[in-house]
Amino acid sequence: MSRKVKIVATLGPATDNTGKITQLIKAGVNVFRLNFSYGTHESHYETFKRIRSCAAKLNKDVAVMQDICGPKIRIKGMIGTREVKKGDTLIMATQVDGDVFSITYPELIGQLDVGDEVFFADGTVKAKITEKKNDRLVMKALTRGVLREGKGVNIPKSGIKMSALTEKDKDDLRFAAQIGIDIVAVSFVESREDILEAKQILQEGQSDAWVVAKIERKAAMKNLDDILTEVDGLMVARGDLGVEAGLYALPGLQKEIIRKANEKAIPVITATQMLTSMMHSASPTRAEVSDIANAVYDGTDAVMLSDETAVGEFPVEAVKVMVQTLRSTEKIYSYQREYKGVKEEAFAHSAAWLSQYVKCKAIASITTTGTTVRQISKFRPKKPIYAIVFDERYKQKLALVWGVEKTYVIQNSESGSNLIYQFLQQVGRDNEYIVTGGSRSGIKGTTNRVRLVDKTEIDKIYRRFGE
Repeated sequence: MSRKVKIVATLGPATDNTGKITQLIKAGVNVFRLNFSYGTHESHYETFKRIRSCAAKLNKDVAVMQDICGPKIRIKGMIGTREVKKGDTLIMATQVDGDVFSITYPELIGQLDVGDEVFFADGTVKAKITEKKNDRLVMKALTRGVLREGKGVNIPKSGIKMSALTEKDKDDLRFAAQIGIDIVAVSFVESREDILEAKQILQEGQSDAWVVAKIERKAAMKNLDDILTEVDGLMVARGDLGVEAGLYALPGLQKEIIRKANEKAIPVITATQMLTSMMHSASPTRAEVSDIANAVYDGTDAVMLSDETAVGEFPVEAVKVMVQTLRSTEKIYSYQREYKGVKEEAFAHSAAWLSQYVKCKAIASITTTGTTVRQISKFRPKKPIYAIVFDERYKQKLALVWGVEKTYVIQNSESGSNLIYQFLQQVGRDNEYIVTGGSRSGIKGTTNRVRLVDKTEIDKIYRRFGE
């Protein structure tokens, strides 16, 4: 049985070359993440071309995902490395002055008050504001740790106002549209308006890239239902979310995010520290394997590797561990999920349901934008899903979706049988399929047919369109 859950891998110094990209694809990577917190447009474009070239040579559907920075707050103006002990005084201000440091988004300082907490370096150093003097905040360290220039800053306080898109992000989105990026991940999303703004910039550049909202703020959890009305995907960004919402709340939030994404037929990625030990070890910990498996049981579409493949010592081995864990977990996975009926998903549900009882190789969905494929995937059929599209641009995007084994590109036709004939020419005529499609082919949202294409039907189609 083919693997259902997809693997997203981040490229970086350890893997950004043709040899490693090829190895990663062969090992099982479905989506490559380009982290735009680092690098230049020129370097990312070269990486993009390498991915496309390697995937084409291997005849694999591989998506490229741009991850834009967002207003990530970092320490600014700190000289050297600072060892912080519990009880130490830290001073943060809008202007750097000796031991007084600032942040990359100094406007936030005015929004903070005495008693608010500030977390540094992924929450390893926690501090509480004890005094506020104009543009200066005096803080008391609550934990020990190490701080230095560029370390991340999180402010859990509710009501902090920041735009999700910086000027750099907007420039990066225009670049993504220009080169043809498949998927864009937007950092620090708080509302549906953040997604609409990103989509508008992409559309102005003639891009139909899918937009994934990274859920890493408490405000995003509060507005999750509204965000789901606009996004093409979600990411459970457990690093910052764990800091903002609290580490012990994270498992429950992960389940909630995945459940709501599943209900809306929206692909969801589970990310952050899935195989951290494999940055320096060829083997995972038992806890890491369990973490991956639990994300699968929760219903995730994909799992993601960050530092493990970007700068780790064992990037290919990490992907192989992912594959082995996913395959083992999927053997006892609960397939054929049921949800409250939604009229628009009736044909997708019927195809998934029938695949349990009718002899078939796969469910083949003729789709204009991929919506029907995502709806079929929602019901988690055990049989593979084949996507049949008219536009090459959707060939890579669907690599993110649970259960999609392969995507085929055909020419549009008014004859449904001709569409199936084109598909059969690529896969052969030896197997039978459940096929979904629409009476008005090529028009979004018109799927209204479920058809069993058995041996008898295949013979008829070949007699009609040629042997």
